[in-house]
Amino acid sequence: MIFVTWLGACGNTATAPVDAGLSTPLSAEEIAGLKYMREEEELARDLYMTIFNNTGLTVFQSISLNSEVAHAQSMLNLLNTYGEADPSTGNPATYSDANLQTLYDTLIASATGAGKVDLDALMVGALVEEVDIEDINAKKVQVQPAHALIIQTYDNLLCGSRNHLRSFVGQIEAITGTAYTPQVPALAVEVNAILAGVQEQCGI
Repeated sequence: MIFVTWLGACGNTATAPVDAGLSTPLSAEEIAGLKYMREEEELARDLYMTIFNNTGLTVFQSISLNSEVAHAQSMLNLLNTYGEADPSTGNPATYSDANLQTLYDTLIASATGAGKVDLDALMVGALVEEVDIEDINAKKVQVQPAHALIIQTYDNLLCGSRNHLRSFVGQIEAITGTAYTPQVPALAVEVNAILAGVQEQCGI
């Protein structure tokens, strides 16, 4: 068994085992999933910092710097571990994946465009976390059991997204005075269950 130094999804450094998974080739679906999630985590990082710079809402700065930077790095670590190319452009707010670029452009306009208020920005943050949960769930089911390190990382990202969603929704409900309605209909049951829970301790 080989051990490597690993930067976890919540930013903590740990020694994680890498075993038979490295001798099991990644499927095309696994590779595509890693690359997509690498850029999606970058999108969240970039989007949240831009929203913070425009609104001053500190929840966006905190999540971007304390979590999304580490999330994007954890995906890069996986790509490096399995010898796959990094799709990142290296430039904030620009993405190799055309769908993610369109998503970023749409979300930033919804959060910071003319006439937008704090509630609009917070709703965008909550939507991003719902979409992130939906996408990670979809990528995770494509991972072969031998690739336990990928599964573990996706689980860490899911934990972080659940916490972020709770943070955004708490502020949304404080403004509106009403219960939050999930924005991704297919995820409604899962989102409501998440919001009924408490903040979690995420890590390796």
